[in-house]
Amino acid sequence: MEEFLMSIAGFDPTGGAGILRDIRTFWNFGFLGCGALTANTVQNTKGVKEVEFVKGEFLISQIEKVLEEVPVLGVKVGLPHRELKVNLYIKEKLEKLQVPIVFDPVVAPTFGKEFVNNLKAIEPLIDASDFLTPNEREYTLLKDFFKEKVSGKRLIVKGIKEGNRVYDLLIERGKVLAKVEHQKDSLEVRGTGCAFSSAFLCLLVKGSKLREAFKEAVNFVREYRKKSFKLKGWKQGYSLL
Repeated sequence: MEEFLMSIAGFDPTGGAGILRDIRTFWNFGFLGCGALTANTVQNTKGVKEVEFVKGEFLISQIEKVLEEVPVLGVKVGLPHRELKVNLYIKEKLEKLQVPIVFDPVVAPTFGKEFVNNLKAIEPLIDASDFLTPNEREYTLLKDFFKEKVSGKRLIVKGIKEGNRVYDLLIERGKVLAKVEHQKDSLEVRGTGCAFSSAFLCLLVKGSKLREAFKEAVNFVREYRKKSFKLKGWKQGYSLL
């Protein structure tokens, strides 16, 4: 059966992260992918040099035309648009779909130029999402800025560092439902956040229960990191998954 998931995210020209990584991950789990582009970038493994956001009307038209024809079963949102009014529109469209929405709030890359300076602009996407999947730094920013709103959401916080250990937490309304522990390593691999959130969406749509989907997505990213390589001069690895 032809089953589609949608990514609303930014473009990484290396293909290691962003919308291209989302579509590749959908395919790994047996889904077809469609998408709408929030921003274009100039970047490589050493960092993001330039960011150019798509005009709001153009992005809205992309989403409308895709959804006219494609029966989307779930949506992953990555790099958000910087304009509040655009994200308000996206919120309205997503809520009408009545499908799982996973928002990976990519407000800044691992290396390079920040994407979103005004956090207030992403509030509609937080409201529309069923799950937020921030890394530790993103979680701290969102928790400090949105406070009770974020604490009331279902969250997966990735890459919490404590000594030589790293933790991923599944949190619901402030309560930790599940925790996965990793040995800290020196690997820097592109697109781990994109791969996790896209894998998690796939598992939810396939019918996995919440804790199961969380743990399976964590395992997918563990393999994703293992199956990576670096060419000479690269700062981050590229996954073969």
